[in-house]
Amino acid sequence: MDLNEWLKRVERRIGFPYQSGKIVQDGNPEGALFGEILVFTGALKIPRAMAAEMAAKTGCAVAGGVNKKTTILVVGDQDVKKLAGHEKSSKHRKAEKLIAEGCPIRILRESDFKELVLLAETK
Repeated sequence: MDLNEWLKRVERRIGFPYQSGKIVQDGNPEGALFGEILVFTGALKIPRAMAAEMAAKTGCAVAGGVNKKTTILVVGDQDVKKLAGHEKSSKHRKAEKLIAEGCPIRILRESDFKELVLLAETK
């Protein structure tokens, strides 16, 4: 790591993996949902870092943005003022576009995500 990279790392919060300011995490290879690539969008009722930890424990890799590798998008409550005149976040719109192109992305509400985590933990 060069000096510039080290200085950037020093400014990050301790204990949370970040990529471009977004929480990212590898999934537990022993988890029931290993192989899933999950992305969060919108305001969650639980802290984003806690949600990412829950997802990673069940095997989901947590990514910062939606792409063709994404398999699950978890949608939290949206603050309409932050959506620049849209009804859905840019991640949500991108996921829907990729679904229309044939990508197998499932879109879940936060409550469905919590239920999925509980089910995965019992397996």
